[in-house]
Amino acid sequence: MNWPRSIILAFVLFAGLVITMVVISMKHEVNLVAHNYYEEELAYQDQIDRIQNFNDLADKPTIIRRGEEIIVTFPIHLASEIQSGEIHFFRPSDNSIDKKIELKLDQAYSQSFPTNGLGKGLWKTKLRWKSNDKEYFSEQRFVL
Repeated sequence: MNWPRSIILAFVLFAGLVITMVVISMKHEVNLVAHNYYEEELAYQDQIDRIQNFNDLADKPTIIRRGEEIIVTFPIHLASEIQSGEIHFFRPSDNSIDKKIELKLDQAYSQSFPTNGLGKGLWKTKLRWKSNDKEYFSEQRFVL
């Protein structure tokens, strides 16, 4: 084989590699952290205020994993003043299995959530509630 043919063969192989990588990358699904990412980013000061409100609490709600369930427990004085709230089970690697559940506390000011519907791996619990016209936010990680 002579030099001109070798150079042409190298360019053809390189072009084939580039085209293959472009096709593979076009077929790869990209999961964003949130579908409305830009709107959430613009309103991030509100999120900072929610986190600060949570940090200012003397008694904070707890999120624990016990066996096959996750339990959210509120202190009595906070639970009696909740106007609305939700917990978001967020899977960073696959947003299609995320779950949002409305807070409905029982007489013990807690609520349990089964983990059998959640896949194995890293999860984040995003607890958000409104009390006395103030909003609060807490985030905690756990691994199943």
